[in-house]
Amino acid sequence: MSNYLNTIKELITFYVKTNYEYYLEKHKIESINNINDIVDEIYTQNKTHLKSFIISSMKELLKDEYPSDLIIQNILIDIFRDDNLCKRRLITEIELYQKNNMSNNNE
Repeated sequence: MSNYLNTIKELITFYVKTNYEYYLEKHKIESINNINDIVDEIYTQNKTHLKSFIISSMKELLKDEYPSDLIIQNILIDIFRDDNLCKRRLITEIELYQKNNMSNNNE
């Protein structure tokens, strides 16, 4: 079960970073100043898509090892139970990613 949870966390991180990069490109900016507002907007708009992305990615990654939609759905229910907590985690993830990107660009 913990392997599934770790994989899901990695997929969420990938999804967040990909959407972060897309947002920067779309708005022709190098960083996001109002991360809280942006995360709130993107999270609200993409929560359902993120869940679908996770399920389809898990199926693709695990193939015959995929447990079942029910098991994955239960994990997702636990993860997405508290929207505010999810948003805070995403904000932290983006802040760290943005900080790392900015320091790498300055080298």
